[in-house]
Amino acid sequence: MVKVVKNYVKVNRYTRPGLKLSGVKGIVMHWTATPGASALNERNYFNGTCIADKRYASTHYFVDRKEAQHIIPENEVAYHAHDQNRSYVSFLKPNANTKAIGVEMCVEKDGKIHSETVQNTAELVADLCKRYGLSTDKIVRHYDVTNKSCPLPWVSDSSQLSAFRKKVGALLGNKTVSKTTASTSQPSKSTGTILKKGSSGSQVKALQKRLIAVGFSLPKYGADGSYGYETVQAVKSLQKKAGIAVDGIYGPATEKELSAIEAKKKNSSNSKKTSYTLPSGIFKVTSPLTKGTAVRQIQEALAALYFYPDKGAKNNGIDGYFGPKTANAVKRFQLMHGLSADGIYGPKTKAIIEALLK
Repeated sequence: MVKVVKNYVKVNRYTRPGLKLSGVKGIVMHWTATPGASALNERNYFNGTCIADKRYASTHYFVDRKEAQHIIPENEVAYHAHDQNRSYVSFLKPNANTKAIGVEMCVEKDGKIHSETVQNTAELVADLCKRYGLSTDKIVRHYDVTNKSCPLPWVSDSSQLSAFRKKVGALLGNKTVSKTTASTSQPSKSTGTILKKGSSGSQVKALQKRLIAVGFSLPKYGADGSYGYETVQAVKSLQKKAGIAVDGIYGPATEKELSAIEAKKKNSSNSKKTSYTLPSGIFKVTSPLTKGTAVRQIQEALAALYFYPDKGAKNNGIDGYFGPKTANAVKRFQLMHGLSADGIYGPKTKAIIEALLK
């Protein structure tokens, strides 16, 4: 079993508010995106600099190749997986921070998560699942909850989440992996994929988004990643419209018809896509502050990726001024995407923002 070091940060407004969880319904997985920083390094940051910077962020555990740092009690809220009342995981609605334990995996100097860190994390998560009676399908990514690209390696390759769940399941003594767990290992847009009532995960969420985009609404729950009654009815409506067997199950025939509808919609003049124009050059905190349309474009693009200049301010701090809070948003983005975290907007930061917004 991984060594767990209880090393709580002090109670404070920004990283440990002292609020009580309403219960543990799931575990949200993260990565630190700070190459070379140990679990203890991360703990100390959230007990010092993060508070000084007045940044609302934290988690319950940090895990590296050596140990797990337990920095916030499991029965307290950590600020790790909530954004503007956004939660796409049904069992963690309306606020994952009040219903889930956050676990962050540390990153090596090469920007990768070491296999020993993954093993230690699996041992920790298996223990959490056992103590709170959670099945492995209650292990989700930060990405599943808010669409934030975290843990980035697991977003780029969703099979890593499936592999992790299997590893945890093996530690728990499970002989098989549930269909809902295995289904997250490949994209929903696959002619061999079957999704039906009871399925859950990123594939289901992707399907729900596609259904909504072509006019089959999910008014009550939206794209929550859970294939429930509402999703069944939407699929049945699509099948009925297409003139194929109406069973509410997404399979090859339904995929073919959905793709045909999407193609028609794409060619329609009514199809619109939000675009973001980003400025070239270098932008950083200056005296007096740099201001204008270019700065606002940077702020709006960051906000679209959920890196707000100032969540608590009017319009989330989008004001056209490149001040310390905008620099902090840039820095947080850089940390998450493996860039040098200096808070300065330049060509490399621009390139990654543009790629993510396509």
